[in-house]
Amino acid sequence: MKISELLFKQNNNFDLIRIILACLVIIGHSPVLNGLSGHWADPIGYFFPFTYSGSLSVKAFFFISGLVVTNSYLSKQNGVYFVISRIFRIIPALLFLLLITVFIFGPFLTTLSTIDYFSGLNSFSYIYNNLIFNTEYYLPGLFASNPYPHAVNGSLWSLKYEMGCYIFLLVTFLLLGRFNKYYLNIPIAFVIGDALLETPILFAFLGINPDISLLPMSFALGCLLAVNADKLVINLYVLLIAGIFLFLCKGGPYAQIVLMITFCSVITYISSRKSVVKLRPRYDISYGIYLWGFLIQQTMVHYTGTIYVGLHCLIALLISIALALVTNIFIEKPFIALGKKTFKSLKTKMPLLQSGI
Repeated sequence: MKISELLFKQNNNFDLIRIILACLVIIGHSPVLNGLSGHWADPIGYFFPFTYSGSLSVKAFFFISGLVVTNSYLSKQNGVYFVISRIFRIIPALLFLLLITVFIFGPFLTTLSTIDYFSGLNSFSYIYNNLIFNTEYYLPGLFASNPYPHAVNGSLWSLKYEMGCYIFLLVTFLLLGRFNKYYLNIPIAFVIGDALLETPILFAFLGINPDISLLPMSFALGCLLAVNADKLVINLYVLLIAGIFLFLCKGGPYAQIVLMITFCSVITYISSRKSVVKLRPRYDISYGIYLWGFLIQQTMVHYTGTIYVGLHCLIALLISIALALVTNIFIEKPFIALGKKTFKSLKTKMPLLQSGI
């Protein structure tokens, strides 16, 4: 199947894939949050000890975002719509999570008195800093005795990199994409090529941790597929070739990259299968699961102590899915609709937006 065909909503089920990826992040966090070392309880880490399911799933999230969001921009060709849709998609659910964390979870979980908990600025700076993507992990008196101490929500770190990718995409579109979409392949190639260097140049500031340093490449690969969607295909032959490269590179310096590419190829192919497309979920709760998962897991460990990892995963998944469902119905959907309404209103008042900027 051509990627251009797959990108029609009725031909893929990326919603389900993203939900599974969000659940894998929870599974990947479970061992370390329960004080276990190694990857024995992780489905990905068991076969590929150089990574784990949480890390690989986040890279896959970035890949899908690059693919879907770039395709959306190519169809809309409007920078203002892009900015509004991203803000109304990401910020409301994040703000809801932060408010519930600070004002409901915090007072119940802190070892301090309520007055002491709220007396400093830390509780409020937690909301502000995370809302502007300056990741803050700590709240006064929370989770100090947990095996993974103090961290309230360790999943929020990736959001600033996601926003960085969106800014990169917007800038490249405004500078190059307005003339010919294939010009976008130039900066995309630089991003991908930079990740292949022994010492990256463009993203040297990200450090050497592949959990972070490979995120721009993951996003860029999705962009690459979207830009060249009419020329690229996904089928079993592609998976076979990717699998061969993975086998040959396992244990080598490019193992992380080849595994990421192979994994993204597999989920793209699976998402296009008719049997999978039929399983389209009614609610897109992947973002909510990702936001709530770590906090729920730390809260569970706080109250129950370390328990069997499988049971921990099951309970955390059920609670996170329930909270994600509430978040999607009452926060995400209304604000996404409000974002569309806001752009429509702006377009009426500012005819310049009709042509896109």
